[in-house]
Amino acid sequence: MRTVTASAGRSPWRRRLLVLFVLVAVVSLAGCSLLFGSGDDSTSLPTGDQAAEQYLSMDGYEATVHYEYSDQPDRRALLQVDVDGGNSRIAWLAPVRLAGNVQTYNGSTTVRYNATRNEYVSISTSNIDNFEDGAERIADAVDAARDDGTATVDQPPSGGAPLPVVPEGNAADAATSDRYEVTYDGTEQVAGREAHVIGYEPVENVTDGVLEQTVWVDTEYFITLKSHSVSRYDGDRSTFTFRLSNVSIAPGLSERDFSFDPPANATLNASDSYDVTGYDTRAQLVTVAAIGVPDPAVPERFALSRATHIVGQNFTAIQLQYQTSSSRLFVTKTSEQTYTDLTEGERVTIGNETGRYRTSQTRAIVVWRCGGYVYTVTGGVEKGTLLDVARSIECS
Repeated sequence: MRTVTASAGRSPWRRRLLVLFVLVAVVSLAGCSLLFGSGDDSTSLPTGDQAAEQYLSMDGYEATVHYEYSDQPDRRALLQVDVDGGNSRIAWLAPVRLAGNVQTYNGSTTVRYNATRNEYVSISTSNIDNFEDGAERIADAVDAARDDGTATVDQPPSGGAPLPVVPEGNAADAATSDRYEVTYDGTEQVAGREAHVIGYEPVENVTDGVLEQTVWVDTEYFITLKSHSVSRYDGDRSTFTFRLSNVSIAPGLSERDFSFDPPANATLNASDSYDVTGYDTRAQLVTVAAIGVPDPAVPERFALSRATHIVGQNFTAIQLQYQTSSSRLFVTKTSEQTYTDLTEGERVTIGNETGRYRTSQTRAIVVWRCGGYVYTVTGGVEKGTLLDVARSIECS
């Protein structure tokens, strides 16, 4: 893993890890026109490390986020990010069922407020820094774009959210081609800012998965300004567009903007609240976990990037995250039985158990139950690889 220098005292932003269609932060790509100029060839892009440093140098930003789908209602939210302090806030504006929902992070705690129920959950975290993770992904993505047409990646960026915020209800990493060619297509204006244009297409013809994707990334601070993808799953073609509007860099945010004051009569949902601790190795996790830790056989190109222990009032979970420079693979085991649907999808055999494999525009997952636990494997690999990983896990 590359090393990226960050500000001292940087706090992590945290996402909920125990949504069994794993919510993942989407790759942010970028170039830097202020330092290197703009133009039509990939030499105008900085190195990956320079791009990551520029992202981490930003105080913060504010923008309206638009998620536009061909097969479900569009979503819109106000996003505020304090990169320097490691804080974030997203307030949902549309559709009606999400309006008023808020998620904040201000140091070591994520709060998710559900306006309809007037209740919130609290998620405490330690040893996890998604701003640093995001900077590493920026560096890898920019280096691939600099190779313009000669580099391939395991998958294009999934979703399109600017790091580090992940929208509720969107999982990721579902490309079904093993490799995608990366091309650099110059610069365009998006949301009133100059953006590098980076394209992704499968190296081989594919009938399912991401068919093509284009990402427009800010040339100064490396946040994703827009992303458009075309996908096909089970014969159904769909499109997804992510875009920012009303972008304001360094808008003068304070710690107060990222604090959460419960509305009158709001209640804490203690049963859905939990603590999350990250570890560098599986061995470290084994020493503290109260349940057996899976030891999956993953493709050689994947390396363990994080081992996570999740403890709630009524459940315990384990998550192992593996990654390459452009793709991630998640293995999850949980005692929670209600979050994951085990009735929909294609029937598959996992050891002596019957599981399910299913995909949609933004997710591919294998899920099964064994020995009183629910297991899931999800990631940016082909179906066969996903099933091979699942079948390598012993029931314990």
